[in-house]
Amino acid sequence: MKISLLGPVGSGKGTQAQRVSHALNWARISTGGLVRDQIEADTELGRKLKRYTDRGEPVPDDVIMELTLPHLQPAGGWILDDCPRTIDQARTLDAELEKLGIGLDQVIMLEGPTDEELIERITSGRLHSLATGMVYHVEDDPPPDPHEGLDPGPFVEREDDTEQAIQRQLEAYRKEAEAIKEHYDEQGILAIVDAGQEVHKITEDILDVLGHPPKR
Repeated sequence: MKISLLGPVGSGKGTQAQRVSHALNWARISTGGLVRDQIEADTELGRKLKRYTDRGEPVPDDVIMELTLPHLQPAGGWILDDCPRTIDQARTLDAELEKLGIGLDQVIMLEGPTDEELIERITSGRLHSLATGMVYHVEDDPPPDPHEGLDPGPFVEREDDTEQAIQRQLEAYRKEAEAIKEHYDEQGILAIVDAGQEVHKITEDILDVLGHPPKR
């Protein structure tokens, strides 16, 4: 199956993509991770991308698609984390997947919390592992003990997790979200999952939507 997981910043997309990909042994393709890889490598593109992320502005559609498309292989199952972010990206993604003879089987949007709640979630404890890129939250989904060997960390807050940057990301998301929902609803592949629940319940609901496919 080919899945896209969408939602506003702070809704738990990264956490849920990690949990579902682990449960089903699917590949996880994180557009945010691809962008951060370029920034951390200090490439010419990465320096350009950092100017967008520092301001909380969306990365241009053509750059997101250029980074993402090479990872969307016809074989196997994968979950696309946070793409498409705009209706133009959605149309481009449909066209490029059609060239490969495949398409999205399901688009899941996480909804529920208010913008104020989303901002509070992030600024009150979102952590990122420098070792694995995994996303955690100090209260809702804490990182594992480094001695357990699951993720050695260190676990840090991202520099761009500021209230101003998050607010701009939310505004950009709200501007495009309805058009994206309508686009995939017309295709009959859209499902909405309540992101205001506990982390494990959100995962259960996503797996319910997917019909609990067997682990690969």
